[in-house]
Amino acid sequence: MARYKTGVVFLHAQKCGGSSLETALFQHYRLSRERILPIEARYAVRSINHGPNSSLPETEASIERQFLLAYALQRGVKCVTGHAPFDRALQQQYGDTHKFITILREPVERFCSHLRYAYDSGMETSAGADIDAFLDSRRARYFGGLYAYHFGDWRDPDTPVMRKHIDDARQNILGLDAVGYLDRLPVFLEEINAFLGAKIVMGHQNKTTERKTSFRGDFTPAQMEKIRKLCAPSMEIYETVREKRPPFP
Repeated sequence: MARYKTGVVFLHAQKCGGSSLETALFQHYRLSRERILPIEARYAVRSINHGPNSSLPETEASIERQFLLAYALQRGVKCVTGHAPFDRALQQQYGDTHKFITILREPVERFCSHLRYAYDSGMETSAGADIDAFLDSRRARYFGGLYAYHFGDWRDPDTPVMRKHIDDARQNILGLDAVGYLDRLPVFLEEINAFLGAKIVMGHQNKTTERKTSFRGDFTPAQMEKIRKLCAPSMEIYETVREKRPPFP
C-alpha cells in the first residue's frame, strides 16, 4: 500500500507484551496487515497432512509458520505479526521494505507468566493443573528455551539447547531493526514510531489474570529453582542482548 512507506515484521515471542503491540500496529496498518495465529496454523497443517487427530511435531509447525510469514511478505503485506521463528533469509530479502522488530522479557518472569496463562487452559497447549509434572515435561523445556527456539533455530525440546543455538539467537536478535523490553515499552514505542513515521499507541491486551483458569498462587522455592534452570539458555541470550542493545534512550 502506497500510504505505508515502511512495513514491519513483528516477531512475537509469547508473553512478552506482544498482543498489545500487535493491536496497536494493526490500528495503524489497517489496510495491509496479517497475524499468524499459531494454533490455527497448527490445526490447518494437521488437517491437510496428518488428519485432524494426529500430533504435529514442533519442527514442522515452525516451518509452516515461517512459510506463512514468507507468503504474507511475498504478497506485499506491510504489517505481519505472529509467533513465527526468525528467518535470516527473510530479513535479508525484505529488509529494504520492512523493519524487523521484537520485544523481550526477563526470562524467568516470562516463563512464570506463560505458565500461569497455560495453566489448566483446556487448550492443546495447556500446561495442565500439576505444576510439578509440567516442570519435568518437554513443553517446560520449550518454555525455558523460548528465545533459542524463536531466534536460534532450536526446534526439538527433547534435545538440549546447544552453544550454537545461543550464539545464533544473540546474533539474530542483535541484527534486528529494533529490540524492545517489556519493562521499557514506552521508549520502545518512541523508537519504532521514529523509523516507521507513525504514531503507535499501545493499550494492554491479553492479561494472564483475566483468564479464569490461570494460576494465581505462588510457586514454591523448589519450583522456582527448576524454572531458573529451565530458563538458563534464554537468560544467557537475554542478558547479552540487553547489555549490547540497551533500551532506546
